[in-house]
Amino acid sequence: MTNGNAWAGRLARGLAFVAATVALLGVPVPPVAHADTPIQLTLTMTSLTPSGSKPSDLVTVHLTVTNTGTVPAYGVVAHLWRSRDAIRDQGNLSTLASGGTTLGGWSSGPGTHQLITTSMTAFEPGQVRDFTLSATLAQLGFDSTSAAYAFGVDVVATADQSSNNSVVAKVRTFLPVSGKASVPLTSVVLLTSKPTKLAPNVFANENLATDLSGRLTPMVDAAAGADLNWLIDPALLDEVRDQADGYQVLVDGKLRDGTGQQAATDWLARFAKLDPAHGGRTLFGNPDTAGAAATDHPQIFDWSATSTQDLADLSALPLVALPSGLTGSSAAMNFLKGAGASAVLATNSRVAGALQSTSSGTRVLAAQALSEVQPADATASITQRQLMLAQSVIGGKRGQVRLITGLIGLAADAAARPSWVNSRDLDATLDTDTHAGVEWEPVKEQRLDAARLSMLDRLNDAVTIYRALVPDSVLASQPAASSLRSISATWIPDTEGSRAFNQALMELFGREAVGDRIRLNVSPRLVMSARSNQFPVTITNSSFEPVKVRVEFTTQNPQRLAVPPSEFVTVDPGQSQTINIRPEATGNGLVTGKAELVTENGHRIGDPVPLTIEVTDLGVVAWIIVGVSGAVLVGATAWRIRQVRRRDAAAQAGQSEAEAGEPESTIPEPPASASTEPTEEP
Repeated sequence: MTNGNAWAGRLARGLAFVAATVALLGVPVPPVAHADTPIQLTLTMTSLTPSGSKPSDLVTVHLTVTNTGTVPAYGVVAHLWRSRDAIRDQGNLSTLASGGTTLGGWSSGPGTHQLITTSMTAFEPGQVRDFTLSATLAQLGFDSTSAAYAFGVDVVATADQSSNNSVVAKVRTFLPVSGKASVPLTSVVLLTSKPTKLAPNVFANENLATDLSGRLTPMVDAAAGADLNWLIDPALLDEVRDQADGYQVLVDGKLRDGTGQQAATDWLARFAKLDPAHGGRTLFGNPDTAGAAATDHPQIFDWSATSTQDLADLSALPLVALPSGLTGSSAAMNFLKGAGASAVLATNSRVAGALQSTSSGTRVLAAQALSEVQPADATASITQRQLMLAQSVIGGKRGQVRLITGLIGLAADAAARPSWVNSRDLDATLDTDTHAGVEWEPVKEQRLDAARLSMLDRLNDAVTIYRALVPDSVLASQPAASSLRSISATWIPDTEGSRAFNQALMELFGREAVGDRIRLNVSPRLVMSARSNQFPVTITNSSFEPVKVRVEFTTQNPQRLAVPPSEFVTVDPGQSQTINIRPEATGNGLVTGKAELVTENGHRIGDPVPLTIEVTDLGVVAWIIVGVSGAVLVGATAWRIRQVRRRDAAAQAGQSEAEAGEPESTIPEPPASASTEPTEEP
């Protein structure tokens, strides 16, 4: 044991001496590999350029490899990878793009691989290397045209300078090889926005003004380009025109002037430049068709037609219906047949070609919806472009449709227009014959939840009552449009926005909110001193439009006390009106009841007002007292008059007797010549 320990000590001292000597001589010593720490290399593709579609044409790819880990890598080599299986089917392309696998391998020949470091040279953490790989189509084995191929780059390396290298980084994309014929491309810009209009000239918020000043301006400008087509939601145009002539926003139950009038005016001027030959329209408000089908609301198509009638310049455009989530199915096509659309645009067909047919007779524009997610880096951007080109080349002479929903999609479409595609108008695409029957890729149905779909019936009921309350309403003059906006498919991913919009609709039309704005004032206790009386009641209208109502009463004992309803009266907004009620009683006592405001068709508005009516006969007693008092007064007056007359008669008789007992006396007349005038003495 002692000898062993001594030997181990001598060995350790010897190794230390060798290490020190190597260090002094400056000989590099590779660090010890950490088996538990994997190599982390990041591969970025910065460009991918094919020079053509001939076998001799070159495909060149520029890349950057970075050691983003904490340990060095050795024997780093990059190889071109490809699969020689031609992709001619949209379904297979979608499967591979979603992460599916295919058989493939490294290409051989000059330029198809790049040595980054040898097995003895470390590629240190943080180190970066740019490089280029290239190969002809013949080298890659891409010998078919009008097809796409899976293509990419693998990077292999090892952590311990051995030959046990493995793939530590890779990129995958697609490489289209075009044929002789060009591919007709129909790129469609979708002009739409989340609904904000509650009623004519009344909006829920200023979000549309923000959209018009931001996203929608470059969208409409791009739609005016010769290579692009456009679809507009009629609800958007209706809202913009409404804002252009002035509007108000509902804020905390009050209407305030909007601020987006100029933005709306400017946008309309841009929209006027669009070529109708490149245009189309969607269903009004882009309703949730899947939700409407599930809740049995086929009337959404009639509502859409009614709401679009006021937009005469759109009525002549072809109708292209957008199903919920832009995805189709056999059931969805059967329901959408009721729309009477020129076509239904869907993004989940497994068949290539712009225009396809269904068993229900509905035609399908099979489109690729361009992503609105900003690519994370150059590799993602190139991969997105190559997928779009692969979809185009597979479409071939049958054509391809792209749906552009935002600014990122606009840029992506512009970056994926090689010389072998040519633009085709939407009208021309719709006029072509269908090339194939659609085959649906199964997808999870997207639609509004049950709670939000139930809003449709609640809103319809509320508007019906409101229109009875306000017979000449302007706010409720577009009930179909309000209903469609409440179930717009744009609300599917935005639960909070949907609830806020629907809450604003109910604040405007809801029975409870309207009832709070119209008040009935009645004294809680009324006393009737007779079998018939009249009392005042006051109706106050704090809403936005004139209301037409009457007051109806209900009592616990209608046999004892009945209160006829008042006449219908119209009360202007911000005004009050007082009317008289005339209860009729058949007996004394205390009767409770309630007073309510009622519309012409019997809908009750607001909460009932409780009241108590007391009936007494004090009025009758008072009349009796008055009558008796009158009789007493008349009797007393007559007796007094009689006494006065008797006294006067007695006095007159005594005077006559006195005059009969006295001699008669005369007064002599003055002489005729005598003058009564005074005379002046001389």
